[in-house]
Amino acid sequence: MSKKPESIFSKKIKDLKKLNKDYYFQAIETSTSRGVADLFTIIKGQSFWLELKLNKAKKPTLNIGLSKYQTAWQIVLNKHGGHCFNLVRLPTQRVVKTYRVEACGLTEIATHPDTELGLCQALEHMAGIVRTSRS
Repeated sequence: MSKKPESIFSKKIKDLKKLNKDYYFQAIETSTSRGVADLFTIIKGQSFWLELKLNKAKKPTLNIGLSKYQTAWQIVLNKHGGHCFNLVRLPTQRVVKTYRVEACGLTEIATHPDTELGLCQALEHMAGIVRTSRS
């Protein structure tokens, strides 16, 4: 039985902790609360939630596949000082894009190459945003 592309993407992210001891990921699987992000993440001392998405569209789109529950959960979390980012893999474009849900809508934050280095850069960019917000 082959793995789903989303599972492969998640494993690719979690495997980064083998390369960097300052990375920590905890998968969150819950059937009691809708909308909770996929991974609790700590990158170089900065903690945040991470929702992983895979978008096979050939044309750019702002619909990254979040459910209404995921959107609501992220808005509430961010409103209360928490941080949640959406990391979207676009294999046809060979990039990963970072988004953040805010009360006014979805904001694209950055684009990185879909490589190990690019994923590390994306995660460290998110950690930098968290660090700056706490200063």
